[in-house]
Amino acid sequence: MIKYSCLVLLLLLVNSVFAQTEIKEYQAQDSLYMVGDRVYSLYYITPEGVVVIDPINDRIAAETMNSIRRHTNLPVKYVIYSHNHWDHNSGGKIYKDQGAKFIAHTLAAQNMSPNEKVVSPDSLWNDHQSVFSLGGKDIELYYYSKNHGDGMTVFRFPEYNTVFTVDLVVPDRVLYAYLPDAKPQLWLETLYEMEKLDFDQLLMAHVRPIGTRKDLDLQIQYFEDLYAAVDSAMKNGTPFFEIPKTVQMPQHEELMNYDEWLHMNVWRILMEKAIGQ
Repeated sequence: MIKYSCLVLLLLLVNSVFAQTEIKEYQAQDSLYMVGDRVYSLYYITPEGVVVIDPINDRIAAETMNSIRRHTNLPVKYVIYSHNHWDHNSGGKIYKDQGAKFIAHTLAAQNMSPNEKVVSPDSLWNDHQSVFSLGGKDIELYYYSKNHGDGMTVFRFPEYNTVFTVDLVVPDRVLYAYLPDAKPQLWLETLYEMEKLDFDQLLMAHVRPIGTRKDLDLQIQYFEDLYAAVDSAMKNGTPFFEIPKTVQMPQHEELMNYDEWLHMNVWRILMEKAIGQ
């Protein structure tokens, strides 16, 4: 329960920081849209209805619904949760009231962060790969490991050769604070697996919604450089508690929150190396 309390406090802080930023619509493909401020919901228009991935919160869900109505009168048939964190999952009531069905990976549903605004899933998917179909359109679902949160799903849209990832690739920024609820080595291994997917366009849920394979490559490079910097400090005999104060990665200093969060990124890798978590 302490773990959840700390996570809830952290998510409340995130929501409060970004609550009043402007919500925008981005068209990624002909029938694929992103809506949000610094955290984004995605929707996919098919001939039989709309699929939403992550309602985010009441405010963004309402604006997403407005965006949907600008482009189609088809109903929202399904909402798919990307993982178990409610900063991506609250706000779904507007879709549930229309009769939408909610889907999540089994592990996400079993470990859903407690929040009364999260609509419980109607159905679950299991294992490491599945295909969701609606109106003759497919969405490929991939689960790799407990990399960030539980049941983290990576989505591929074959129609557009596009991949959508939530939290695993955040462009133009260092990793989030102390990487709460994450296993860094499994996260990096997931990124290597994502490299094997066939795609040209990469859609992301934070900071900048539309990117390319280059954004995945840069996220991998940051992880690799972070591990190398920590390893170097340890091999050079830097006192353990001094390592977060002394590690620098000038090749990444242009990234957002470099000064504020780099030392916390370093601490997380140190904890993984020291106690295996």
